Amino acid sequence: MNRNPAGPLARFLGRVFFSALFLSPLAVSAAEIMTNDGQKFDGKILEEQPDYVVMEIENGVQVRIDKSEIAYIQRGDNKAKGSSQEYPVLGLTYGSPTVLNLVAGYYFPYFGARLSGAYWGGVRGIQADLSVKLVDDEAFLADFSFVGGLVGTGSANNGYSLWSSGVWYGTSWAYKGIGFDVDYMGFTFEVDGVTGNFPNPIALPVQIGYVKRFN
Repeated sequence: MNRNPAGPLARFLGRVFFSALFLSPLAVSAAEIMTNDGQKFDGKILEEQPDYVVMEIENGVQVRIDKSEIAYIQRGDNKAKGSSQEYPVLGLTYGSPTVLNLVAGYYFPYFGARLSGAYWGGVRGIQADLSVKLVDDEAFLADFSFVGGLVGTGSANNGYSLWSSGVWYGTSWAYKGIGFDVDYMGFTFEVDGVTGNFPNPIALPVQIGYVKRFN
């Protein structure tokens, strides 16, 4: 009798294939679930049925959530980040308006606001940015901003000025304009185009530094 030894092997591999197709965790997917009462679950969907889902969350805990209780499900790479985030920012930059500037602000889903400035004896100032988000993800932020600021130099107590020529002693001015800034992993660069009551009708102030996004 001529028996084909590949027959049993083929049948075995076929069973393994179909078992893996239907029973293995290939259907497991990362997701975020928000319920109607505001609870948020991050984890992996292990099973999804017409009326419920089973999800594995932190520390291997499994939860069953009825679909009638779910406000939305965001899966894998489609999970909302970027423009759906809200977070504060805090940092330090070099440049205008006062050479070394403290920075603080808050970003909402599609826009943000921040202040930068300081007082260093011979120079003092503050700048406000009202920004519209162009790109916002975990590592990268790009904004278009409307900016305005106030700057003063010199001191009423002496003639010292941070500007060696002394031209700016006792001077103060206001400015406004537009700006563009990018932030990658906290490292920030901003350039603005502004006009104000200073000698040059148009100026291009710059800030560069580190601004931490708590997102």
